[in-house]
Amino acid sequence: MSTQLQRIDIIHKISDILAGNAKRDDVSEWAFNIFDDDSLRLEDPVVLKYLKLLGAVDLPSSDRDFLYTDDDLRHWITEIESQ
Repeated sequence: MSTQLQRIDIIHKISDILAGNAKRDDVSEWAFNIFDDDSLRLEDPVVLKYLKLLGAVDLPSSDRDFLYTDDDLRHWITEIESQ
């Protein structure tokens, strides 16, 4: 059985995007693969919420490059750390 996904794993993925160490589409694909992994049980509602958001992190917006901005990503980190 795989180890449980932790909040810090989500923060690392978000930080990687912000630092330019990961592409948004790669992180989105990673998030979808986590959902497809039957060996994982996503029990933490915070992890589940932000994993879903990361699945959409590469979506374009009509008025900017992406639906979720870097400011949104920084806010997500703050929210995760405060919960």
